[in-house]
Amino acid sequence: MNITLSRASLLQVVQRCQSIVEKRHTVPILANILLKADPQTLAVTATDLEVGIRSQAEASVKTPGTVTVSARKLFDIIKELDPEQDVNLESGDNFLEIHSGRSRFRLSTLAASEYPAVSEEDGSASIGIQASQLSEMIAATSFAMSNDETRKYLTGTLFEVDANNILRLVSTDGHRLALSEAELEQSSSTCQCIVPRKAVMEIRKLCDECEGEVALYLGERQVRLEAGTNILTSKLIDARFPVYQDVIPSNNPGHAQVGRTEFDQVLRRSMIVANEFTHDIRLNFSDKGLDVSAHNTEHEESEERLAADYNGQEVTVGFNGKYLRDALGAMRSASVHMELRDELSPVLLFAEDHPQSRYVIMPMRI
Repeated sequence: MNITLSRASLLQVVQRCQSIVEKRHTVPILANILLKADPQTLAVTATDLEVGIRSQAEASVKTPGTVTVSARKLFDIIKELDPEQDVNLESGDNFLEIHSGRSRFRLSTLAASEYPAVSEEDGSASIGIQASQLSEMIAATSFAMSNDETRKYLTGTLFEVDANNILRLVSTDGHRLALSEAELEQSSSTCQCIVPRKAVMEIRKLCDECEGEVALYLGERQVRLEAGTNILTSKLIDARFPVYQDVIPSNNPGHAQVGRTEFDQVLRRSMIVANEFTHDIRLNFSDKGLDVSAHNTEHEESEERLAADYNGQEVTVGFNGKYLRDALGAMRSASVHMELRDELSPVLLFAEDHPQSRYVIMPMRI
């Protein structure tokens, strides 16, 4: 292989692979990325056997070929090179030479034939959606994914297309639930699959970098995203997602409208004296407004009244303040609408100007 391309193009495609490559690997070649030079392009592939990505860049190819090289070392070298100088990559027997201006590096390589293949299966549901919209949906739900590896089915996000042609993303850790949905312009087959956390976050990164529409393919064993010159694939979590519809409360009699930013600020102040592990906060809803209070085992406490438009019977409910703040942080509206029933029932939160995203938080006994 002997190719020349701009330092910016090479840095971009190699940088995209860094978060895919496993930092702690048991298989040495998984610390490498695969470089494949075709007549006019360089394709860079990375995989951890669960998630894979392939990015392309235009290049002047003198000699086609494939080689694998350390992802970290190649990235560290490229980012330190002169931005104004093109980069030449030339492979030899078990090494890769990098030339740029007066700089020359030589890195050891592993056989490309040993690099794991990254398969790209056709999905049963094919979705076209604006990159910015999919990124916003992930931002609105990803924080609620669980970190509990004993319940693997909760460590990802449910991607669902229903019979009404609605794409729905749902995540939950058993204590809270986040849901976001969008109506698809083009018809698609119904589908439901659980996408792992790492793939969810990588999909968002690619969407943030992409302008226009991306293609999302949901299958029985794999999810695939095509965003510009990038293709991301990932295995799915082989499990059944909880029946989330049963968790979302309906017809809650109590309705409160509060300023989102003000509410978040009060919670942040109250959590200073809340229990540092449970973050428990007490909310009292009445016709006088919303009273937010907290205390800890050292008998420290805080109380603050927040202006709120509340319609319903007076009720006091305890919540994990961090969960409330996470939901508020995922919203962009000026105010938040809360629907509640009693001290033992979950609360439903959403922005009235964006009801496509909804949040459910289970109460705490205080």
